[in-house]
Amino acid sequence: MKTIIFSMLACFAFLFAEAQNTELPKLTAGDYFNNFQMFTNKSPNVNAAFANVQQLACNPAYERLATELIHNSFAQDFIERHIEDKTELEMRTKRRLLATQILAKMISDTCVILRKQASPLFILTKIQEAPNDPKQIASLTNQFITSEIDGQDIYRYRAGRYGLMILGIINQYPEFKLLKEELMDKLAANLKAGQPIVTDSSGRADLDKRAWYRFLNAYVNFIKSEQVQDRQQKENLLKAAFEFSPDLVDKNHASGYFYDMHMLLGKEKNGFQEEYLAFITTNSDKQQLMATLLKMALVEPSFKKNLKAVHQEVMPGANFNNYWQKGIDKEAVNSPPIALSVLGNSPFSSKSLLGQWILVDFWGTWCGPCREEHPALQKFHESMIADKSKKLSFLTIACRDTESRVLAYMSKNNYNFPVAMSDKKVEKSFKIQGYPTKILITPTGKYVTVPFGVDWVGFVNKYIEAD
Repeated sequence: MKTIIFSMLACFAFLFAEAQNTELPKLTAGDYFNNFQMFTNKSPNVNAAFANVQQLACNPAYERLATELIHNSFAQDFIERHIEDKTELEMRTKRRLLATQILAKMISDTCVILRKQASPLFILTKIQEAPNDPKQIASLTNQFITSEIDGQDIYRYRAGRYGLMILGIINQYPEFKLLKEELMDKLAANLKAGQPIVTDSSGRADLDKRAWYRFLNAYVNFIKSEQVQDRQQKENLLKAAFEFSPDLVDKNHASGYFYDMHMLLGKEKNGFQEEYLAFITTNSDKQQLMATLLKMALVEPSFKKNLKAVHQEVMPGANFNNYWQKGIDKEAVNSPPIALSVLGNSPFSSKSLLGQWILVDFWGTWCGPCREEHPALQKFHESMIADKSKKLSFLTIACRDTESRVLAYMSKNNYNFPVAMSDKKVEKSFKIQGYPTKILITPTGKYVTVPFGVDWVGFVNKYIEAD
């Protein structure tokens, strides 16, 4: 589950002394990040690991990378899991001991920024270490509320995540009923108030933050729903959990909540749509069920089959494809026009294809993930040639590239899917923030972004198929 943002260095031209105050040579943020990984994994060394995280975290310019290192990578060593394999248990015990020693150095360091970074995680670990001391747990929880939640930014150092993890611990103690309610209510209020407002010009950082707040909002409403008996109250909470669950925008920024998802739930679970669906299937009318299934299918089109079945019950004889298209268009964004020349000098105009679906893939020869999926992209192109019934046009756009490199790449790999060279404007008009990115333009001239990391072939086929 660990994410290594920068490749490990092949060799190091410097030595790390055991003393905490060792003076390090000037390195890049990526060097400090990868060195820390090495000294907590391959060559365990408390002081060397600490020296690198200190250099990273105490530089305000490196804050985002320091947060990634401390709260997404390092924090995994403090996740409590049931492990039966003796060898794996011994390994995790050693890693936990090493991580505890590093964290102790972080929380006692003279660097204020580093202490603030480490504080919410440190309090969580102290609570974890006191299972037989309810008084200490209560004291630490109150400390967490005061120092990490009240009036604080619970996203900056992921205090919201750790607060929910603490909530899971104190929920085991009946005597903490009032304390649990206070913590839950303050987390819920902070999460609701902190939801960022994003616009068409919002960058990746803001969209990641939106995804984080929405996912944690969904989670806190879900756990509240499990603790109420009143049917209407439960429905309202599950509905909130459903509505804050990742939408198409969030799923393209899943890195914003990926680690929180695993640390809170112990598995990959993109929201609480199915819990709400299960509730309203037995407790609500078919109109509400159909509206819910439409929202679900727009994010995960495998639910389209379920939607069609309910649609036939609610609106017998009505055209489902029209209903589906209207649902898409209500959520989709107006598509900027595309007017480019495909290599080979044939023109491509999205305006001339109005009435058809258009799949557009943004890529570059320099992009590793793009190259990895090109065999599947080529097969998709060949299947389209063989099956004209889909009424789908397909274009790939090479960005930040040269025509000579693209042509050589296509020839070397025997690819013949259609490629147009970017005019350096088209990717900006679609606000492309990463590669590869696929957009699906509807027959009415709107578009949705295909979530990164999903089965994009299945996603596209289910979206466009006529029933």
